[in-house]
Amino acid sequence: MTKSKFENQEKSNHEHLVDTKMTRKYLAFSPSETVERIEDVLDFKAREFETIGYVYAIDENGILVGVVSLKQILQSKHGTQLKEIMNTNVISLKQHEHQERAVYVALKHGLKVIPVVDSEHRLLGVVTQKSILSIFHHEFRKNLFRTSGIKHVKEIESMDTPVFSLVKVRFPSLFIGMLGGLIAASIVTNFEHVLSSYIALASFIPVIVYLTDAIGTQSQTLVVRLLAIEPGFPVSRYVLREIKIGIILGFVFAAMLFVAEIVGWQQIKLGIVVGMAVFFSMIFQAFFSTYLSIALSRMKKDPAIASGPIATIISDVTTIAMYFAIAMMILQIF
Repeated sequence: MTKSKFENQEKSNHEHLVDTKMTRKYLAFSPSETVERIEDVLDFKAREFETIGYVYAIDENGILVGVVSLKQILQSKHGTQLKEIMNTNVISLKQHEHQERAVYVALKHGLKVIPVVDSEHRLLGVVTQKSILSIFHHEFRKNLFRTSGIKHVKEIESMDTPVFSLVKVRFPSLFIGMLGGLIAASIVTNFEHVLSSYIALASFIPVIVYLTDAIGTQSQTLVVRLLAIEPGFPVSRYVLREIKIGIILGFVFAAMLFVAEIVGWQQIKLGIVVGMAVFFSMIFQAFFSTYLSIALSRMKKDPAIASGPIATIISDVTTIAMYFAIAMMILQIF
């Protein structure tokens, strides 16, 4: 990567951090300040602030120690000190966190404004409701396009965007998907002798692929949300829980498909193959989707990258390979 490209990438990454979305025009006072003094400031300087919904308490070092809503300020007596009515359990954001976390924190805690602090908990600014809505809109569009395998650029939604530019942003994921499809076709071809003996195996490919794709998408969606809301959650415990969920769901759907196969095709060997393939594929995909998202987050990459056509084709290829490997093993035994 050239120096200019690296610098552009760094600039692009920094543009999506919380500290680029905050304002420094907020109300902050010493904990010993009185309600009367705060109201005087509001009377004469209210227009100078971008947000006045909350009043923040900071000590002599600028460290955030509390917060009070404007409503509570107006309902308190003039002689009341800020420290007497402030909430010391302040929900805040770190300055270098991704902007997407602001949306999740606002939704989880019902906040209209979120303070931003540094590593020493000094108050740097606040993310206003307007900024939170703007971030939500941006992240929603980005994730929507990514799910479709399209790199999100501002010009893509304009009717004036040249056709070639649109082709350029849509081509990569489709090309990778085609390569994945060729790999899947190659796998099926290598097991042609098994298919020729048990043609019914091909009938179950769509349902097995769908179930593994679905559980992978569910796992990935849930862990991405958790990474944004509670980035410090116990990873090992969470991954183990997803594996347990995969085992339970895998067993349930394996049993149902086994019964369906016995009723519809009356081939016990085929039922065992389909059941085992679904069972192990769902367990693997629940683990893989979860761990991949966590690994991307640890590498400072957007975990939502794990969604979309590329992730889908990886799931499809591994599922088909596992399906036919199990088929060959079981059919040889019996």
